[in-house]
Amino acid sequence: MKFIIAIIFSVFSLSASAEDGLITQFVITKVVDGSNTKHSYNNAVLVNFNDVHSFDFKGLYSLKLTTRTEDYKKVNVLINLKDLSTGKPYYVGGRATDLTVGESTNFNFNRDGITYTVDIDTSYGKLP
Repeated sequence: MKFIIAIIFSVFSLSASAEDGLITQFVITKVVDGSNTKHSYNNAVLVNFNDVHSFDFKGLYSLKLTTRTEDYKKVNVLINLKDLSTGKPYYVGGRATDLTVGESTNFNFNRDGITYTVDIDTSYGKLP
């Protein structure tokens, strides 16, 4: 009987263990052309692989993140960025790239005299 209970508890403990997710840190920089005005915003999120996630960052930006992977080493990251700072959701742009988890990249968008740069750094993290 003790052996059966031990097996049951070990099965439950294995199913309750945390799995790896993707930590994505964003640095969003906005520069108005012809001006010395530069705004940077920094945030990080922990997400599941093979999922779509939307985030609103303090009324400044809305970011949609799609992560696709087959082997959990290389991930296809798709971002869509909106600028919310004017009170209206202004579509900045969207881009996708393949990254090995642990790598960094950046995306540049130019819209109506404003340059946006989104720097992305990736790593593994334990999901709760």
